[in-house]
Amino acid sequence: MSDIKISASATIDQQTWDEVKAVLKCHAFTVSDAFRLMLQHTAINRELPFDCIIPNAETIAAMEALERGDDVISFDNVADLMAYLNADDDEDD
Repeated sequence: MSDIKISASATIDQQTWDEVKAVLKCHAFTVSDAFRLMLQHTAINRELPFDCIIPNAETIAAMEALERGDDVISFDNVADLMAYLNADDDEDD
């Protein structure tokens, strides 16, 4: 099988582009390397190499609040988180 050369383009904001290049550089990859790996994985496994999960509006708002440095609820451990999540259940008894 012979290799072919293709050209593709994508529209992406500058900040994302810079972040992608920085991450890939840490792994000694170029954008072309990453694209090639994604295509190879997709062809071999017949699936994307990542989950296509799009956060809902509430999740996006929470992520933005965290990035802004707003006060957010946080927990030191899973037990505390579970106690918080189950607190409403305890009140119903």
